[in-house]
Amino acid sequence: MPPHPEILMDRMQINVRLDAELATRIDEKRTQLQKELGRIPTRSEVVRMALERFLGKEPRRSRNA
Repeated sequence: MPPHPEILMDRMQINVRLDAELATRIDEKRTQLQKELGRIPTRSEVVRMALERFLGKEPRRSRNA
């Protein structure tokens, strides 16, 4: 039996619902990170960065960077 397709990918999609205030704060953080990254990161990138820091994992740079 072949591996599940998500296991072959280096990322798994997880859908999360946020209230408007948290979404606004993510967008504000995107703008702040523009200076550091040289571009505005996606919302997904900001959420990944936050989760990695919260969970104690060293953040990795996006392939798009």
